[in-house]
Amino acid sequence: MSTKLSDHKNKIMEEIPFIDIKPYSHTIISLRLKMIYDEFGSDVANETIEEFRLDELGWEKS
Repeated sequence: MSTKLSDHKNKIMEEIPFIDIKPYSHTIISLRLKMIYDEFGSDVANETIEEFRLDELGWEKS
């Protein structure tokens, strides 16, 4: 896994506990998923959604 992808995933992991608690956690996760999609493609973005079970928290695969 590339360092950049790891950085994106680490930031997502840091924000998950704060969804609906901190005001921008949802936005940060969405932006990071968009960056993963743009840099690595939809398959990797979808795998990230599955890996962190973000689909159960409201995110949809593309």
